[in-house]
Amino acid sequence: MLPRIVQIVKRFGPVGGMESYVWRLTHGLSDRGLLVSVICEQMLSEASPNIDVIQIEKSPEKPRWKSMLLYRERVDAFLKERFQGQKIIIHSHERSLSHHVTTFHGPPINANENLNWIHKLTPRIRGWMKMERHELLSPSVQCVVPVSSKVQDALTYEYPDLKSKQLQLGWPGVEPVSDFKTQDDSGRVSLRFVFVGKEWRRKGLRRAIDIAEAFRVSNPNVSLDVFGVDPSDVPKNLSKKTGVRFKGWSSEIPWANYDVLIHPAENEPFGMVIAEARSHGVAVLMSDRVGAADLAFSNVRIVPVDAPLSEWESALQRLLASPDRSSEVKWTWNELVDLHCQTIYAQLKVEM
Repeated sequence: MLPRIVQIVKRFGPVGGMESYVWRLTHGLSDRGLLVSVICEQMLSEASPNIDVIQIEKSPEKPRWKSMLLYRERVDAFLKERFQGQKIIIHSHERSLSHHVTTFHGPPINANENLNWIHKLTPRIRGWMKMERHELLSPSVQCVVPVSSKVQDALTYEYPDLKSKQLQLGWPGVEPVSDFKTQDDSGRVSLRFVFVGKEWRRKGLRRAIDIAEAFRVSNPNVSLDVFGVDPSDVPKNLSKKTGVRFKGWSSEIPWANYDVLIHPAENEPFGMVIAEARSHGVAVLMSDRVGAADLAFSNVRIVPVDAPLSEWESALQRLLASPDRSSEVKWTWNELVDLHCQTIYAQLKVEM
């Protein structure tokens, strides 16, 4: 039997990429009868009563990186006081101290193409980089879990010393679709595309709109629905485009309404929306900067992010030529939980 597992995360709830990952993992571990605690700054939803949730408010110190320095010290002091003499596994999803496992949900700071050498000399970036190095290479860390090989490659490039740690890919999962339905295409002549993502710049909304516009030249009945973005958040020259409809935030996407998910992201560590779309049988057009390519889904076309629009159009045309709308699930949340129980946690040597 594994010891108590303590998860550390900024926000705890089933919303967003990292948050959904931790929520699913934590509840999956609890469902298997393991003792689970969660330390967070903010609770977004009520967790299972079997999970011990401890909310430690962040330090009011500003700026944020200084607040994080103080917060991780407060978390570490709490761990030592609360679990003194107990055997626990500390699993971090944030900058923290004394953890045994850290899951990396995004690329390292140095992989940010928008940072130049001047930025890297500022106290803020230097502070975050120092915390990142500790998160990965501190003596207590035994296993680093990147969410895709894209993230892993970036980490090992920036931190060659990671060879001394166990590296284990831990992709986000998806729930199998029990009530899978395909759309009713009888008599329909329109083509319906969809874009999903709050961080619309990074996820490539501008390019997605350009692709839909270019495709509309020869296919007038084309629409692009945009979820997760309010029209007031984007420039008017994007929000007023013909055939583009902004749907705002939604807890569920009506996948059966769409032919293709367009995801030309500039930098996507994994891309949970890819797995979700494929589980509902929706074809996917995405860039070569998306970590979900690891799972080698069918009915997906991958295009270089800086390819000309004609190449994106051609790939989209090939996707639409395939009538396959079958559900495809390559990796589930249950498999992620099994990976942690049977491989990641089982190999740790922990003392408190």
